[in-house]
Amino acid sequence: MTTSVTTVIARLRREAGLTLEELADKAGLHRTSLGLVERGERGLTLDSAAKIADALDTTLGALIAVAEASEEGVSSDETSLSPRRLPSSVSMNEETLLTLTGLPASAIRSAVEYVYDTLDIIDAELIARGSEPISGLVELANLSSMIGNLVGAGVAESSNDLYVRNRPHAFPDLVPQSAGLPDLEIKTALESNSPKGHLPKEGVYLTFRYCLGGPNGEYIRGKTNRGRTAWIWEVRVGYLGIEDFAISNTDGDSGKTAVIKTDAFKSMAVVFFDERFFPYARAWGGLRPMGTLHA
Repeated sequence: MTTSVTTVIARLRREAGLTLEELADKAGLHRTSLGLVERGERGLTLDSAAKIADALDTTLGALIAVAEASEEGVSSDETSLSPRRLPSSVSMNEETLLTLTGLPASAIRSAVEYVYDTLDIIDAELIARGSEPISGLVELANLSSMIGNLVGAGVAESSNDLYVRNRPHAFPDLVPQSAGLPDLEIKTALESNSPKGHLPKEGVYLTFRYCLGGPNGEYIRGKTNRGRTAWIWEVRVGYLGIEDFAISNTDGDSGKTAVIKTDAFKSMAVVFFDERFFPYARAWGGLRPMGTLHA
């Protein structure tokens, strides 16, 4: 694996137009040591690999994932190298987010990147073993649940100890650790679907909606054009009451289902919007397709 990682490092360095000396300086490593590593004359420690990955604007996990895939002859086009890094321009209504949750906009971006990094590593491991990515192995409902769990972990990790995750299947998803902060519930949904749960509960909600596109950000709207890589396109925040949910209890159903009503959902503040993956044909909820002004 070390040989594969160093091969990937050398390739990425050349693609970035960096000399050995420039990469060593960015990574805070000795220039001679990096040269020995690239030539296979010296081993690579995890600490050094992490510093090099950061200098190349990727992550250690993504670096290892791509190396594993290359060992199995998997095309780099099939594996995201995680420049799944988000500009601050995807953040919106930062004051509303801070007021309702105590979280800065950067915490949401970091949580989304945490989801991307984790899914990329899982996908690379699966692809390297001749399997489909995780999105092709589980039902979409289960994928939404998985993404919800990862989002919760990512928000907690990025919250600077303001929140911790609750035990599984317990309300709320995120438990505040400071006085004055609310319980936080997280809901996820695919594309243009409204987030839902089993029972309506009053409180502050973070909703995450995602779509399925290509590993390098390719996306064409429509079910028949779904790709294999999950991309979060929208995050909203807001306080919801019991009356903001539509409750169904159909015979034969596994139990009650509480869907956030459309008007209530639209009234929630958008705090993250990646317009590349907007799944609507027309403007919706204050957002518009890429290339047009926000409503």
